[in-house]
Amino acid sequence: MEGIYFYWFAWIGWVYVTFLMNKTRFRLVISIVILFSIVLSNKEVPLFSLTVNGAILFYLLLGYSIVSQKKWSKILYYLCISLILTSSYVTFKLFQLFDPVWVMFHPTFKLSFILLFLTLILVKEQMVRIAIVVITVTQGEIIYTLFLNSLVTEGGIGRLESLDIIAITVSLTFVWFLFENFVKWLDLFVKQKLSAPTAK
Repeated sequence: MEGIYFYWFAWIGWVYVTFLMNKTRFRLVISIVILFSIVLSNKEVPLFSLTVNGAILFYLLLGYSIVSQKKWSKILYYLCISLILTSSYVTFKLFQLFDPVWVMFHPTFKLSFILLFLTLILVKEQMVRIAIVVITVTQGEIIYTLFLNSLVTEGGIGRLESLDIIAITVSLTFVWFLFENFVKWLDLFVKQKLSAPTAK
């Protein structure tokens, strides 16, 4: 069932942000973004002869706004990364279309893990990782749908499957972010223990 992972992770994320995070402006912003995502996920925005999923359009604008706050050199770097990941996304979807045997089992998870691997290698900042993931999937969906519409009438940009990919990949980047912080804490803890004077 398309969309089940998106709604599952979205509600889990909202509960975590609302009830477990410290009461800050950042927490408020994140909770609003998650709720907006859920509300817009079943909305369609007409665009020329196509329709665009509301959540996909919202994510694209959100991703661009996050990246645009960086320095120009960083923006160019992230632009190149998003193009690399977008080409990977579209290539995978085309493989799935023309040779489905290769990606027959759990293609959503396979694509999510590919995006996760590339994002973790190329991007170090967590918020930018999330921005790159949503930009990649939204741009990939636009290119893929436009390609399909040159062959047959596909309909809309951004099916619930693409929201599943975003939800899975973003959730896994968050898990990796927690792991990175745990490793840093453990490293600091060990260094403090080693540098502490030994009691006689």
